[in-house]
Amino acid sequence: MRATARLADCHPRTVLSVLSTVGEKCGQLHDRLARNLKVGSLQLDELWSRVGISQKRTTENDVERGDQYTYLAVTAREKFIASYFTGKRNYENTETFVADVAKRIIGRVQVTTDSYRPYQSTVRRHLLERLDFATMQKLYAVPFDLPDKIRRYTPQRCIGVRVRIQAGSPRPDRISTSFVERANLSVRHFNKRFARLGLGWSRKLDNHKNALNLFIAAYNFCKIHSTLGTTPAHGIGITSQAWSIERLIEESTK
Repeated sequence: MRATARLADCHPRTVLSVLSTVGEKCGQLHDRLARNLKVGSLQLDELWSRVGISQKRTTENDVERGDQYTYLAVTAREKFIASYFTGKRNYENTETFVADVAKRIIGRVQVTTDSYRPYQSTVRRHLLERLDFATMQKLYAVPFDLPDKIRRYTPQRCIGVRVRIQAGSPRPDRISTSFVERANLSVRHFNKRFARLGLGWSRKLDNHKNALNLFIAAYNFCKIHSTLGTTPAHGIGITSQAWSIERLIEESTK
């Protein structure tokens, strides 16, 4: 934020004010355009971030600080982020997220999630009549022979996956969470607020959500995906061409 303020020769609070306005508008733009989506395969996952203070310093009723999880629903073919939600990782927020996914998708869909238990009941509840559903759990080898301080930052080795069919008849070649995990990486890489070991975390949840709104709008409508050769929004048929950032802001403020 301070670097942007120096580049624009303005006060950091001005940057936050612009972020708040444009972020809210981009969220409304996504809500308006990401409707009636026809997708073959959808992948759901969530990624961690911190807001304000660490989780161990929060209280039970402090829901706007500490650990916050961003739920993402990504279409496998078009790489389009169809739905997203930020909040605590619990059953109520998972159901809110899945309900939002269900109202944006039309027709039959294949869904893949990790083994997080609330997905199993909420996905069935909101999509059962048009659902092929499987869960994929990755198994990792934990190096117990290393000291704890070293083991915390040592990459774990994936030794296999456990796939379970939850509903319908999902195609085996479409059971994967690779695309949504790659989208998680994009969110974390291009948004400093999601950096794990640094000082760039959000101080307020509203600013965190607005920054995410802006990033996902730019990702869907402006960023050319190397695999598609166009933007995810163009690939899924929402727009007729890739948008510039100026076009995105113009469309979001209409």
